[in-house]
Amino acid sequence: MVSQRDVKQSKELVQTLLSIQGGDYNDWLHTQHQSYIREHQDVLIQSLLHYHDNPKGKTKKPSSEKEDSIQAKTDETGESSQPSPLQGVENT
Repeated sequence: MVSQRDVKQSKELVQTLLSIQGGDYNDWLHTQHQSYIREHQDVLIQSLLHYHDNPKGKTKKPSSEKEDSIQAKTDETGESSQPSPLQGVENT
């Protein structure tokens, strides 16, 4: 992972270079963000299509093996063998 010191040094260098060339750091950064979004728009489109094809409430998230195991135990007994996250919480 990049350290904050390295990020600060890079930012300051880019700001200096841009100011010498008459550029603005925020404009440059915005352009970089827009470029990255354009380059990866396929991910955005896939996500939107998935959401469109699976409206809220009808999407089944991928489950982990642990969740499958808990679900199997619940299906067998009708009750979950796992403690409720609300166990011990009083209703007020």
